[in-house]
Amino acid sequence: MELSTSRPRVLGWLRSAAILDGDWGTSIAYVLGIAFFHSGYASGWHLMMMLVFTTLIALNYITICRLYPGGGGVYSSVSHRSRTLAVIGALLLSADYVVTASLSVLDACHYLALQNPEIWAIAIILCIGVLNWYGPRHAGSVAIVISSATLVALLTLVVVSFPAATRHVSLEPAPGGITTNWGFFVAIILSISGIEAISNMTGVMKDPARNSRRAILSVLAKISIATIVLGLAMLAIPHLSPTEHKEEMIRYLGEFYIGNWFGPIIGIVLGFLLISAGNTALNDLISIQFLMSVDGELPSSLRRLNKYGVPVVPLLVATSIPIIVLLLVHDVITLSDLYAIGVVGAIMINVGSTGTDKALTLPVWTRMFMVFSSVILFLVEATIAVEKTKALVFALSVLAVGLTARELARRQRLVVLTPAPVAISPEVSLPRPEVAAFTTKMLVAVRGGGEKLLRQACEDAGLRKAFLFVLNIKQVAVSGLLPEKVPAESFANNEWMEKICREYNIPFRVFSILSPEVGYTIAENAATLGIDRLMLGASQRSLVEQALRGDVIRTVSELLPEDISLVIYRA
Repeated sequence: MELSTSRPRVLGWLRSAAILDGDWGTSIAYVLGIAFFHSGYASGWHLMMMLVFTTLIALNYITICRLYPGGGGVYSSVSHRSRTLAVIGALLLSADYVVTASLSVLDACHYLALQNPEIWAIAIILCIGVLNWYGPRHAGSVAIVISSATLVALLTLVVVSFPAATRHVSLEPAPGGITTNWGFFVAIILSISGIEAISNMTGVMKDPARNSRRAILSVLAKISIATIVLGLAMLAIPHLSPTEHKEEMIRYLGEFYIGNWFGPIIGIVLGFLLISAGNTALNDLISIQFLMSVDGELPSSLRRLNKYGVPVVPLLVATSIPIIVLLLVHDVITLSDLYAIGVVGAIMINVGSTGTDKALTLPVWTRMFMVFSSVILFLVEATIAVEKTKALVFALSVLAVGLTARELARRQRLVVLTPAPVAISPEVSLPRPEVAAFTTKMLVAVRGGGEKLLRQACEDAGLRKAFLFVLNIKQVAVSGLLPEKVPAESFANNEWMEKICREYNIPFRVFSILSPEVGYTIAENAATLGIDRLMLGASQRSLVEQALRGDVIRTVSELLPEDISLVIYRA
């Protein structure tokens, strides 16, 4: 038995851009300081090279999002060619998510000027994990608020510092030869991390090709303008030490060019943006574990959900691993060394696989561009592996753990349980009534234990001589894309519902759906089935829980067609 999933397309380009900015756009917060730490006043050249490289990757992902409107992340887009390669790409991306969560939250604590930032970072990640136990539902709206505040603060700093940045341009010749400067460039390519997020969102976008293109180009424009102007403004400051302000360079620029009062303001908005990026990375890490478990590539224990629809084991893993990393590594520079190897590897696999896929209809120049990009990515990945031993060990450790778990999952699938023979008494097979024969149709949506609600619906259907649809809906609070079908194990249990409906001797049909947007899915099915009456159950919930998970009844009432009656049954 398989369980259907609901994948509502509710995401517009503005919310997509805000979510992407909260992941990809945060690179500006730490790239400037890290670049100046590595190459000082010659870092301007390396920042420009980084932006060229970032633009190259962004153009490739515009193509990938167009080609895969159902989800173009490395795991989804590569699976049809090689399951093993897709798993390796997903594991490398998981390594990136771990370091993203650690680095983003740690740097946020520096921007917030907190004492003992590593301790605060651990505490914040733990709090994020606790909040995600409830499966927060309003990430897109919060992302728009945080992204807008950051945009205003950065725009203010860019406008004020622009005259000094252009009047006192200081671009020293890059020291050393090609090898030295290539090493400096590789050390600061953190700006590409996060772009995979947009390809994972295409499956829930209203217009995947158009929305993704507008989101990518808008965030790319912000990153490019802010990096160029603020990078030049940084280089215009005389006698700046490479070891100073490497963690919170933009806060220092705000204090230098506008005043000491502005530093805390931009520090707060960037701090919250970085914490949001850490939360996004943690959610992505949960989602990718869950999706791989559903596909049978990781053990089935990773798809067990709590009552709020959150995968329990992936949540524990996603919370604990970044904390362990922060216990071992306390500084931004070392974390940045671990950062790129995972995301570069994942992007290389995604771009390279797409560019060489003959099943896809691509213009010759587009295919050549993607192959060229994958070659550059391979050179970057090889450089990181050779020069940054810790990064290589970290990536190999993640791959070893992930592939071992995959082998355990494979052995689980090979275990065949032979049930003992059971004597089955003959039953009279009665023809099921056709839905079309009934002029009145009802739908009751049941989540978890809803016996009282179902019995009330059965009584109502009997009195009205109506056909009853029973929607067994299971919420899954993951940010990633769900497959069209998932195994019913641990998710669906329709037997008790069918038993109750038979007690009342009414015509019925029970079906199950797994959904990240419960309210939208209920309204969608009500409209699709052409029902006359919808019954929902209401329960008392705390204000905190309602704020974190959202109000399903309000969502349904806003989306439900006017000709459908909505009945609320309070248990």
